[in-house]
Amino acid sequence: MKLIGVYLSPYVRRVAAALISRGLPYEHEPVNGYREYETASRYNPVGKVPSLVLDDGEILIDSGAIIDYLNELMPSAPLIPAGSSARRATLKLAAIGYGVAEQGIRLYGGGRSTAPETDTKRWRAQIQGGLRALDEAAREGGLLRAKPLDAAAITAVVAVELLALLHPDIELLPAFPALAALAAEQRDAAPFAQTRPTL
Repeated sequence: MKLIGVYLSPYVRRVAAALISRGLPYEHEPVNGYREYETASRYNPVGKVPSLVLDDGEILIDSGAIIDYLNELMPSAPLIPAGSSARRATLKLAAIGYGVAEQGIRLYGGGRSTAPETDTKRWRAQIQGGLRALDEAAREGGLLRAKPLDAAAITAVVAVELLALLHPDIELLPAFPALAALAAEQRDAAPFAQTRPTL
């Protein structure tokens, strides 16, 4: 398999972390979808990353679809648990982590442009709301404490580390101690240490 995209993208990084967490080997082609649109569009018609090129040449796009595929490959260590209630809970938390990352990117870009103050306030509020929900799920016995890490926990850690990189002014530890502890515990684990982005 070959993963297309840079690890600075939280969507690419969560796929890479999922691959590593399940011991699935892959090649990495670090294509920046913004700067290398033509290359990215060879894999995805809209030029977005990630894309995952399978060994038979099939190309999967979108991190959610890719993680769903990886989940099929690893029934003994699922990224998304079976069973409607557990599945829904995991997908909901993954969506919250995805949203935190997405709004963190918007805030980063908006903070460097002329985005209206109402937008930046809304993005910050959305980030804070998502972090509160993830913090509750990261408490001892919470859903983000699943072993091995599932799609929700992987996405949450990726989102927290992205926020720390893009917005060092958003203090996590005092306001969200369980989530900060989860991210700190995973910091040196292979899925995250091997995919850590830089600006």
